[in-house]
Amino acid sequence: MYSGFWKRLCANIIDGIILYVASVILGSVFSMFEYLLMIPFALKLTQFTDSIVWVTLGFRGLLIVATGWLYYAFMESSKWKATLGKLATGSVVVDERNERISFARASGRYWSKLISVCTLYVGFIMAGFTQKKQALHDMIAKTYVVDKNALEMQGNGYECERN
Repeated sequence: MYSGFWKRLCANIIDGIILYVASVILGSVFSMFEYLLMIPFALKLTQFTDSIVWVTLGFRGLLIVATGWLYYAFMESSKWKATLGKLATGSVVVDERNERISFARASGRYWSKLISVCTLYVGFIMAGFTQKKQALHDMIAKTYVVDKNALEMQGNGYECERN
């Protein structure tokens, strides 16, 4: 019933491609507004020009971080219980009662992935070796990535074995 390491990896690759395309589009739109904003300052060459550049670069970074966070948190706490990548691989994110997780829990799950990154991705690799196929961020948020079809069969009264 639990989604394994390779299925989760495929989902993350799909989500990475989606977020990359979204960041390119958002970055292009933001760059257009950035240049329009800079024209008056560039013509006057004021002392604030450097400050404006740093503020826009900071805002661009925040935009990229917020896009990833909101994508994962909104999608995993939505009625679909999954990102587009997880939906494509037939997986959903649930809590210990196999129910949809809250936005707060999905946010905690997303931000706790930083710990897995800091441990040289060992926290992600754990999903291939733990009994319930949980990565470190799943353990922290008390969530599970499960097969959507098996979950639906269980909800329809069929008994599914939890491996």
